[in-house]
Amino acid sequence: MSYRLSSCLCLVLFSGWTACAFAVPLTDPEVPVTLTAPSPAAGNTAQPASQKPGQYDTLAQPSAAFVCPRHAAEASAIECFLEAVEHLYTVCRQVKSIELLEFGFANAEEGLNGLKSEFCRRKQKTSLPQYFDAALREAQAMSSCEAARTLNDLYMIWSATMVGLRPYLNETEADYQQRIAVPYLAFAAYRQQVREALANAGQWPVQHCPSLVVFTP
Repeated sequence: MSYRLSSCLCLVLFSGWTACAFAVPLTDPEVPVTLTAPSPAAGNTAQPASQKPGQYDTLAQPSAAFVCPRHAAEASAIECFLEAVEHLYTVCRQVKSIELLEFGFANAEEGLNGLKSEFCRRKQKTSLPQYFDAALREAQAMSSCEAARTLNDLYMIWSATMVGLRPYLNETEADYQQRIAVPYLAFAAYRQQVREALANAGQWPVQHCPSLVVFTP
């Protein structure tokens, strides 16, 4: 799938996300933001009443057993990535659901109410790239630049869907719940395309696939 087509799909599925208009070279990834936790005062073991941004560290990376639990022990980096895209989206969707229950839909984004889901989004945004890179290398080694392009398109869509877990201004809860279920259809379609591309791959090594771009929210 071409970059233009994937961008159109992004805009159609997730209309209103102005971030869909931006892309950066794959070789120039965004530097992750480190948020460190303050040291508690001596003898004070009480937990703070509310979480603050400084209490999170996004550099502590989850293991493969968390990122792709069904395929962590397998050799296929592509299958791990294909699972991780849906799994990590679901993890952050569940975190957001807890916030909606705790604070109510209308107040879910007020103040620090959305901090946990924002942390989840940042956490997975910094954890997935290494699995994406491994999947691209495997696709190239299997002589399938088409699979590599489709993996890249899937990563772009995933990045956009993670931003879309935030409710839109003036969006109803019913519309929100319907919208955040749409990405699962896209994930399934891309998985099928990748597997078909690999099945049709050539028998000779591909030295270098054309330069790819990756969406950055």
